[in-house]
Amino acid sequence: MSAITISRQMGSQGDALAAQVAQRLGWRPVGRELINQAAVGAGVPDVALAELDELGIFGLHPSAEAWQAYHTQIEQSIRTLAAEGQVVIVGRGGQMVLRDRPDVLHVRVIAPFDHRVARLQATRHLTADSAAAIIEKSMEARARYIIQSYDIVLDDPSIYHLIINTGLLGLSQAVDLVVQAYRGLSAG
Repeated sequence: MSAITISRQMGSQGDALAAQVAQRLGWRPVGRELINQAAVGAGVPDVALAELDELGIFGLHPSAEAWQAYHTQIEQSIRTLAAEGQVVIVGRGGQMVLRDRPDVLHVRVIAPFDHRVARLQATRHLTADSAAAIIEKSMEARARYIIQSYDIVLDDPSIYHLIINTGLLGLSQAVDLVVQAYRGLSAG
């Protein structure tokens, strides 16, 4: 195995899972900084801001050319990271960019909506309504990115090796499952 991709729902603890899996394996976690690197590499820094702005607060609308340059750079960055190996890639459609690589494990992290709302409330000190609205906007933005980029539904189970529900499993159990799946696939 050269890489693990983590696709996650906001509030599902996917970022924490990715960080802990990377730490356990001695690998490098790569997440939001990939957005910035790709945008700078493509010469379109406004796209990085638009991507980080899932709620649309900044009202940025980069051109189609800027989005395409960014998207091409994201894919190139993800492929380069996987080729270097020993990396846990969070988001940005890594599961689709690397879908044809048998040496990459693809994981989806989910949780019931009410669990995700409660987690966001606790970590960001929000009301339930505010947390729910943020999660819904995030779901829309992430689904739109995958559909526009790869013409596939984000929650399609056929694109993942493993789907983990952190509403039913604790984070440490989820980390154990990902590490076990990695070791099983890399040995086989």
